[in-house]
Amino acid sequence: MNKEVNEIIEDVFMRQKGFAKTEDLTKEGVSHYYIRKLKEEGKIVRIKRGLYRYVEWGNDQHGDVVEVSKLVPNGVLCLLSALSLYELTTYNPWEYHMAIERTSRKPSLPDYPPIKVFYFSKKQFEYGVEEMEIGGHKISIYSREKTICDMIRYREKVGIDVMKKGLRNYLRSPEKNINKLVECAEQMRVKTVLLKYLEVLV
Repeated sequence: MNKEVNEIIEDVFMRQKGFAKTEDLTKEGVSHYYIRKLKEEGKIVRIKRGLYRYVEWGNDQHGDVVEVSKLVPNGVLCLLSALSLYELTTYNPWEYHMAIERTSRKPSLPDYPPIKVFYFSKKQFEYGVEEMEIGGHKISIYSREKTICDMIRYREKVGIDVMKKGLRNYLRSPEKNINKLVECAEQMRVKTVLLKYLEVLV
C-alpha cells in the first residue's frame, strides 16, 4: 500500500482513538479502494455500515465496551455489564447488556460482540445516566445505584444470586450511598423489594 496513504489512514484512526467512519477517511483523500484493501488485509474491522475499528489500536481490557457503545450509539450500558465495569460482581457475563428507550428503533446488531438489548420506558431509560471514559472514548452507563435497582427489577432474568451478590458488594463499597440508592429505588418503584433485601444483608 502507498506509504503516504497508509500514514494518513493511521493518523485518522490514532486521532479518533482507534475508530473511524468511512467519511472520516474519504475526507482525508483515502479512496474506497484503500478502505476495502485494509479490510481484506485484516488491518481494519467493519463494526457496522460505515464504521471501522483499527486492529492495531491498543484498547484496554474493556475495549469491547467501546465497540458495543458505538454499535448501539443511543444506548446505555446496564445491568450485568454496568455491574461488571463497577467491579461489583465477579460474574463474567458472556453478552453485553444495553438499554434503549422502548420507542426507539431496534438496532441492527452483529453476531459479535454478543449484545442483549433491554427496552426501558422513557423515565426508566433517562434516570441515572452517567458518562465513563474508556480508552479515550466516553460511554453512557447507569450510575451504581441505578444499576443495583435495575438488577433488582430484572432479578429473575439476571439471576437472584447474582443480584444479591451485587447488592452485597455495593454495600461494602466505599462509593456506596444508601440515601441515593433508596431514592433511586423509589423512582424505579422497587423500594419495597430493596428494603426487604437490605434488612437481610445489612
